[in-house]
Amino acid sequence: MSYHDPEPEDPQELVGVELPGDEAVTREMAATFADEFAQLGLTRIQILSLYRRAEYTGAHQAWRLLGEDEIARIVDESLAVYGRFVWVVTDGPEEVAGSVAQPLRLVRRGS
Repeated sequence: MSYHDPEPEDPQELVGVELPGDEAVTREMAATFADEFAQLGLTRIQILSLYRRAEYTGAHQAWRLLGEDEIARIVDESLAVYGRFVWVVTDGPEEVAGSVAQPLRLVRRGS
């Protein structure tokens, strides 16, 4: 947190903007969120629950504008592409004396 107001030319100053959009833009935004959530390894139920939560403003707005059925279709498309593998991290935050680090495992989800 800064102790003073930023300089007018400060490139690090946070600036929010609102961009115009239509249904196609909203659908593209929803697909981008779904792709990202699927790549993180979330399940269909987890992804749909994120769209329903108001804390995820962009995803929630897309859910309100497009509806549950359209969002579910978009999520299914993303999971068909990205939802086939889950990354499992097997190491911990601290190394235990005498332990051997384990490699990452790639787990295939059931169809």
